[in-house]
Amino acid sequence: MEDMISELLEIGLTEYEAKAYLVLLKQNVVTATEITKISNITRGRIYDILNLLIEKGFCITIPGTIKKFQAVDPEVAINNLLELHKKKEQRMKETAVKLHELYDNQEDTSSPLDYIHILTSKPSMIKKHHELDNISKEIVRTFNKGPYVEVLDPASVMDRSAFLEESLKKGKIEKSLYEIDKYNTDDFIKELQFFIDPREEIRLCDHLPMKMIISDNNAVMISLRNNGNPKLKLTAMIVEHSDLTDALIELFDIYWEKAIPLDEYIKNQNQ
Repeated sequence: MEDMISELLEIGLTEYEAKAYLVLLKQNVVTATEITKISNITRGRIYDILNLLIEKGFCITIPGTIKKFQAVDPEVAINNLLELHKKKEQRMKETAVKLHELYDNQEDTSSPLDYIHILTSKPSMIKKHHELDNISKEIVRTFNKGPYVEVLDPASVMDRSAFLEESLKKGKIEKSLYEIDKYNTDDFIKELQFFIDPREEIRLCDHLPMKMIISDNNAVMISLRNNGNPKLKLTAMIVEHSDLTDALIELFDIYWEKAIPLDEYIKNQNQ
């Protein structure tokens, strides 16, 4: 069982997706409730997992008074996944072409493009981060990793909670990825539980390539360590261009698919 889960993880399924699919293979036609009992996947997540399996071509629904689910033949399912990867690869190649056009047409650095801005001070980065979050109307995606430019204090939590309340009323989505602090695990979890809002979609992963916030498909702020000037710990670049945000959303989705929810991470740490 564990070997099969590992193999499914390697080809692109998450742990929960792998567990649900293996249940479907053994049980033929089952309800979501039956899958939760066998696989120990929480009821709150089972429909999301099954919908992802359907999108990837590993599962189909059986109509009826009570919706049931059935596994797709493994050979067909793997072929479906290969087709999905091919489409993603093609989209990434198309994005690379668009980015190369930007690269070829770049202007002299003495005359910066009006859609690119550079920030070096901590207050300006915090202000811009809030601004990008505020102007977003549909979805905010973030890569979060140290060093953090904002102190985790009760006032900032209250302000952020009020902002999220208003955002959720408007139907906006907040998806946040956090890089796991392997050296201070306990403190890392405590800070996350204190700072994040349960209404956000939160996932964790071992490594993130950069700090980043993407506002809808309109603008992105990328913060990188400044290796050239030790006095400036971070330099932030803001780009308001859909060609770049398209590419970075693809990158975000790749890391999001591999990441695990916070509650699952805490559960694994306590085992």
